[in-house]
Amino acid sequence: MGQRVLRFTQYGLEGDTHGTAVEADTRLAANVVLPESDREVVMPSAGVGQRVTNIIDNAYVRRILAEGITLETPAESGLYYQILPLLFSLGITGNVSPTEQTASEGDYLWEFDANLSSAEDVDSMTLEFGDSTDADQGYEVAYCMASSIEISGNADTGEVTSNVTLFGDEIAVTQMTSGLSYPSITGISGGLARLYVDDTWAGIGSSEISNALLDWTLTIDTGVHPKLRGNANQKIADHGHDETSISLNLGLERGATNLDTEEDYYRSSTVTARFVRLEIDSGIAIGSGNNHKLTVDIAGTWTSWQSLGRDQDGNSIEVAMLSGGYDTTGSAAFGIDVTTDVSAI
Repeated sequence: MGQRVLRFTQYGLEGDTHGTAVEADTRLAANVVLPESDREVVMPSAGVGQRVTNIIDNAYVRRILAEGITLETPAESGLYYQILPLLFSLGITGNVSPTEQTASEGDYLWEFDANLSSAEDVDSMTLEFGDSTDADQGYEVAYCMASSIEISGNADTGEVTSNVTLFGDEIAVTQMTSGLSYPSITGISGGLARLYVDDTWAGIGSSEISNALLDWTLTIDTGVHPKLRGNANQKIADHGHDETSISLNLGLERGATNLDTEEDYYRSSTVTARFVRLEIDSGIAIGSGNNHKLTVDIAGTWTSWQSLGRDQDGNSIEVAMLSGGYDTTGSAAFGIDVTTDVSAI
């Protein structure tokens, strides 16, 4: 139809057959931003002997890969709890089976732990997007996985947003699946974010640095990547899971209790491991069960600390970076838990 306001996004999980496109079964409250191109077109130019060197007659497609697709929940709508199991399944750990926390109340706990040594097991989806379910008015990308996940929040504005970078096989014209309903969502408020810093992985979540956290950005480079190898149709036939990295950038109001202690750890000549929890409890119960909640635990160390780094309404803000790493004592690097009313993705 060509009307921006009519655009919508939906997906279907591909299961064990990565890259085989499936019909969408779930709508998303999210936007898709496409890369400029999903294929490399070559017009030979060597030895032509004229000023316009590209020969159209001999042009061909050399490579097909939809890289740099962005799935975003922008500030005007915000990130919501129900989408989180999908996002983390596409880049951290797939085939997660959630557990209901309170019998018959629908409060499901999804646990995503860093894949430290086992074979990768990441989910893929077929992503549909467009502005109409009429024939040839939509687009789809199969074999979608996440190469990076970024989630940012701000306590002052209350905003929490996400930007997930995806890859997939190609951007194909399609007729989008019809009849799917807009999702039920529980928005995540940045003003409810709480920060804990402890001395051990076992004790994580015990010591809160209260009334200090202004803003934060969680960045996960998943290590999941496409593998293009020779085959009949030039498209992705496989994928790999390389090194995973995680970092947490924090804006913290100067003078908060225990904050000086953490700066001292950074400025010491001896590096000290820190165990950080970022948690956002919605305060909204699922039925008569647990609340919608996001918990991110990271083992790491402070790798930068900019004192008096920023100003917020006349208040001095420290800017600190925690870089994640592997803790040999706790045998852990990071873990993410999501409690929400989604039982399957």
